[in-house]
Amino acid sequence: EELEDISPTDLKYLMVPYMLAEVVAATRDMEKRLESLRQALVFWRAFAADCQRLRIGHQDDYVAIDREQEPTDPASKREEKIARYKRCKELDEKVVYLFSKKREDLGDEYLWGVGSSFDEDMERDLILMLLRRAVASVPENITSAQQEMPLLEMMMARGGPGAEPVEVHEVREKPYMVRIQDRSELQRLYREMVFRCPHPLATMSIEEAADLEIQEMHQKEAERMVREAEERARDADRWWDGDRYGAKEDWDDEQRLYKD
Repeated sequence: EELEDISPTDLKYLMVPYMLAEVVAATRDMEKRLESLRQALVFWRAFAADCQRLRIGHQDDYVAIDREQEPTDPASKREEKIARYKRCKELDEKVVYLFSKKREDLGDEYLWGVGSSFDEDMERDLILMLLRRAVASVPENITSAQQEMPLLEMMMARGGPGAEPVEVHEVREKPYMVRIQDRSELQRLYREMVFRCPHPLATMSIEEAADLEIQEMHQKEAERMVREAEERARDADRWWDGDRYGAKEDWDDEQRLYKD
């Protein structure tokens, strides 16, 4: 049966698998959610197969539905999402317009049927726009469900929601052992242990240590001189001609007040 042979009265029933998928995927019972998502995937794919057979929707959406995994190239993924967003926005605007025309004619936008100005062709266009909009949303729904299912499987394997986290026992490795078969090799190791220096050896010479202390002393002296210069600059800002900054102005103000 071709798309042109389906009447608008029957065409809207193509939305049934999609609506079932949306209802099943909306469950919030974490014990049943994994199985619900599996059922939703079946409904979404069945809906997409029916629409693809009747050539409803955009071909890029069906390519995204049929592929096994998301594209790894960020640029192509971004371009795909932008193109799908533009298609969805255009479809949403058309759906809103047709629903407003139905409301003006029939008084209820959700009342299926035709009226004086809302004819059968407009009813058919409205249903097709809804179907195309649903097809465009299926790739995102499938991707989201496939990303969530491994997490739910891990949760169920752990004992379900509310189960205590499994304690991971650290496996301790056995101490490293060297087995020496040669007697001469064992004697050599003993000699190295006996004549080994009993204290840690110095990592630098006395001359290098003295140079390091002198450098540290020069650095501290330079820092001290900088601090003193900053303090002298701050003190200079607080005094003027041997007087505290602002004292001369205060005295002039008092003299003017007495004269008045």
